[in-house]
Amino acid sequence: MQPSIGQPAGKKRYFVVFMVSLMIAINYLDRTNFSVATPTIMKEFGITAAQMGILGSAFFWSYTLIMLPVGGFINKFGPKWAITGSAAGWGIVTMLTGAASSFTSFFVIRILLGFTEAPGFPASARVVSVWTPKKERTFCSACFDCSARLGSAFTPPLVAWLIVNWGWRTSFVISGAIAVVYAIIWHMTYHEPDAHPTITKEELDYIRQDEVITATGQVEVKPIPMLKLFMYPTVLKIAIAYGLYLYVWTTFNAWMPAYFTQARGLSLSKMGVAAMIPYATAVVCELLGGVVWDLWQRKGASVTTVRRTGMATAMLGASVFIFLTMQATTATGAILCLSLFMGIFAFGAANVWAIPGDIAPYGQAGGVGGVYNFVGNACASLAPIITGFFIGSKFGYNGAFTVCCIMGVIGAILFGVSKYVRLEPKTT
Repeated sequence: MQPSIGQPAGKKRYFVVFMVSLMIAINYLDRTNFSVATPTIMKEFGITAAQMGILGSAFFWSYTLIMLPVGGFINKFGPKWAITGSAAGWGIVTMLTGAASSFTSFFVIRILLGFTEAPGFPASARVVSVWTPKKERTFCSACFDCSARLGSAFTPPLVAWLIVNWGWRTSFVISGAIAVVYAIIWHMTYHEPDAHPTITKEELDYIRQDEVITATGQVEVKPIPMLKLFMYPTVLKIAIAYGLYLYVWTTFNAWMPAYFTQARGLSLSKMGVAAMIPYATAVVCELLGGVVWDLWQRKGASVTTVRRTGMATAMLGASVFIFLTMQATTATGAILCLSLFMGIFAFGAANVWAIPGDIAPYGQAGGVGGVYNFVGNACASLAPIITGFFIGSKFGYNGAFTVCCIMGVIGAILFGVSKYVRLEPKTT
């Protein structure tokens, strides 16, 4: 490991972080489009809440199923082709959503969307892990993770406007086309640090300051086969904890627009603005969290202390404010409580996608991220369908939100007992 190096000449790493952040924002523009169009689609095609829950879960079935192969692909071939193919693929599938005309066709499209979107987060974690040193990793990881909330923030008013003026089908065509254009730009601009044509030696040394450099000038790599990652207790604990985190996030990402219209009586246009506020709060708070947690680490806190504290803050804070949302007597009160929920959830979760880079051997964060996302999204896939069941029952939205409160407490415990140190290959 090299000695700590100060800020270098050159900022190529920030452009790379911007590009993966943009990719995630577009990813969630396309993903959240379906949530915003949910009330309109349900009414036009007579789809029930339970059926809509199945459509929400269908995305996660395929998304989860392909996650391990995706992690292996990223480990072996790198993120350039993975992100290019993913963005182009989900863009085309999103445009095809505009041609759907029945529950069955929506179901097939949701399955295809899950397959094509799967590389996004593991590939982003892989990019950040090799392009940033530890002392910048929380903020840079927060940038791409909070872009999910950024996409979710601006999608409701934009899509609501498109639906009112041009119809729900047009909204899918436009958002899908944006992803295809992004795929072309990404493929033309991305390079690995060692192969970047204009990176300075000072910036490359700065990026690699936490790594062991061999006599040939290359970073030492100790790969761990994908399936063997399941033998590490730390991987299993954080993956399950991430699943509980994603359950909470997915519940609100999939159902918050419908919650405002169905449970709080807002019109489609008012819902678009109301749904934007919690997500916009989350974007600001996650970036702030990235700064705060990195600063605390630079002041001497261990990575394990930072991750435990951050994720416990996210999960326990979420439980508190979701509970308060259930107690709110007005739509304004519910918006305020959901904004506070999203804010503290995002502030702590600035750490959530730095974790694969923390524990993975160099260049292997795509594989750890694949396992993380595989287990995580297996849990998340249950969220839309369980939530749909509760909404259609006598328990309603409050029943669904109570489940999220319980998930938050358990997740805080699991994140809190995990250690965040780099894995070493097992000798036996």
